[in-house]
Amino acid sequence: MDTSAPEAPATDHRPARGLGVLGWIVIGGFAAVLAGGWAVIMANVGQTPGIQSQTIAWDVRDDRTVTITYQIAKPRDETVRCVVDAYDEKFVILASHDVTVPAGRSGLSATETLTTPRRATGARVKDCRVADRG
Repeated sequence: MDTSAPEAPATDHRPARGLGVLGWIVIGGFAAVLAGGWAVIMANVGQTPGIQSQTIAWDVRDDRTVTITYQIAKPRDETVRCVVDAYDEKFVILASHDVTVPAGRSGLSATETLTTPRRATGARVKDCRVADRG
């Protein structure tokens, strides 16, 4: 009968696998730079440099009319076209009107009333672009 103690397994002194703290810091920094760049791209998508539009207020007066107050700012030498529209709770466009700000003006502040086929829930100015020259 063998009364000796069982042998302890041999220890392996290989370095632990994994990224380590420095690796995680490098990957985290790279991910943060990419996320910041993507945020800048998404914040500016669909915008035209030098043209700004702002919906100041809208008022749903009754079941068939919406009054909207808006501003458009642009370079003085450009002609700009925008769309003013009214929409319902599912963002279906109920009425729209094209607005042109001619060259020679740096902007426009206006109030318009749109007639809708049914009750709207909001209104906005959007899609401002430099008008085609032709």
